[in-house]
Amino acid sequence: MRTRSSAPFFLLTLVFAGCGRSMEPDTSAYLEIREVIVGPTLAKCYGVGPQSCMVVNGGLFYDGIEGFEYEAGYDYLLRIGEYDPWDGREPPQDAGRYAYRLLEQLEKTLAPSTRATLSVGPARVICHRSDDFCPVVDRAPYDDLIASFEYEAGYHYSLGANRYRDGRYVLSEVVSKIRAAGTEEEITIDRHRVECDDGYPGYCKLVNDAPFRGEIVGFQPAHDYDYRLRVERFDMFPDGLTGAPRVPAYGFRWLETLERTQSG
Repeated sequence: MRTRSSAPFFLLTLVFAGCGRSMEPDTSAYLEIREVIVGPTLAKCYGVGPQSCMVVNGGLFYDGIEGFEYEAGYDYLLRIGEYDPWDGREPPQDAGRYAYRLLEQLEKTLAPSTRATLSVGPARVICHRSDDFCPVVDRAPYDDLIASFEYEAGYHYSLGANRYRDGRYVLSEVVSKIRAAGTEEEITIDRHRVECDDGYPGYCKLVNDAPFRGEIVGFQPAHDYDYRLRVERFDMFPDGLTGAPRVPAYGFRWLETLERTQSG
């Protein structure tokens, strides 16, 4: 009596079993696997220079997450894996020791927010928490980010934004963008910086022999030079409004370098 061989069925079972195993993520290469919460806004942070960071488990996260497409305005619950991209070797300078990869996006929910209207000034000023320039938001230095907003100096902005529980904003629309205009004049800039001498910490450039907290839009000075510039002077606030004590009432836009003198 002839019997049918079971070998083809057995081989087919192995093929399907192998495929089933390949669908499972291989987690053996990860040093740690954990669940994290990613917040709805980006925050200002510092690496080599100023940059933006996601807020993960309530703190700044300086790395990226491979395979994760971040969209501002949402709370995320992720399962991620930490691994060593350098295989035990010393990482390059300014590179992170570890890297992270998305294994599974468990949740994505619209974060609660409130509507806000923001004014943004045409020139930045020295931040109160760092030796950097910050935009002027609602007439005061704002030492953080407005997610999705691309700031261009020299313009008065009115923005529609969503404000989240961490106090940060995500842009919803640019309501208006108006070029700041004024009158032309000449100014001098001293190579030295001095204490701003206005009762608040910080070091200012000397403009016309007086400490000045603002940037000069479009001007990139070199170290150890004195300058004489032709500039356009404009009001920082429209309609006679005033700002915080750390915000000058006026700003400058660079037009021409008339003289540059190197220190002896």
